[in-house]
Amino acid sequence: MFFLRAFIVSLSVAAAAPAFAQDFTAPNNAMGQPDLSGHWTNASSTALERDPRFGDRLLMSEEEVAALPRGAAPMKIDGKVRTSFLVAPANGQLPDLTPQARGQLEDRRAGFPRGLGYGRGDNPESMTYAERCLRDFGSSLGPPMMPVGYNNTYQIVQTPDHVMILVEMIHDARIIPIGGKHRPDAIRSWMGDSVGRYEGDTLVVETTNFRPGLAFRGAPEDITLIERFTRVSDTQILYSFEINEPGAFVAPIRAEIAMSATKGPVLEYACHEGNYSFGNQLQTQRLAEAE
Repeated sequence: MFFLRAFIVSLSVAAAAPAFAQDFTAPNNAMGQPDLSGHWTNASSTALERDPRFGDRLLMSEEEVAALPRGAAPMKIDGKVRTSFLVAPANGQLPDLTPQARGQLEDRRAGFPRGLGYGRGDNPESMTYAERCLRDFGSSLGPPMMPVGYNNTYQIVQTPDHVMILVEMIHDARIIPIGGKHRPDAIRSWMGDSVGRYEGDTLVVETTNFRPGLAFRGAPEDITLIERFTRVSDTQILYSFEINEPGAFVAPIRAEIAMSATKGPVLEYACHEGNYSFGNQLQTQRLAEAE
């Protein structure tokens, strides 16, 4: 019930976010950086891809907003309700992988002939990363960072040479150095290799060197993903990400997601607390094999 209440509260905060002030000036912190610190939520009933009935329309009409189910909390940017996170392609649908990238994805999957997750159960390593509490469910950890069913709170902390983003789901932390170079290709972390820089009022984060199978939507691990964090009001950050990789996707990808101010702190997820299902699944598989 706690997670359900937290999800409802965070959705109401996101839905109540005000329109951007036209004369808003992003505040700076004591280090002269655009101030992004604090607790934020991207909880929303809006989806990454657009319902085809909206076509190329990025915004909902007032009549369409009024017709939404009770309790829906659609994302608002500049006071207007969006039909999807995706801004490009214009139809709000994810573009296909290129034939080359699709072939690489199929080759990776062929390495697991019995599949991953609940259906396999050969050993702990055969279970998904999320089941093993190594990665998030969905893409809340990122990059890119997108909302899932619950635990959509983030805490941002800035220092002179780093930005830390604490993610509620799996209580992980993205530690992003400001300036500098990417690590060697052979060093690949769960969240890829991120390097940040400030461009005016925006934090720009460039991530590459993903682990195999963990790049966005099955893309090759050597893609480059760009994120931007821009403070657009006292209570909202505009978060966007883009992928422009002709060798991976047949068209460029760009999405925008509102991150609205919320109360902290970020509570520990305690992923394995009271989790007996993991061992039970492996035991059941062994009993089935014995029979």
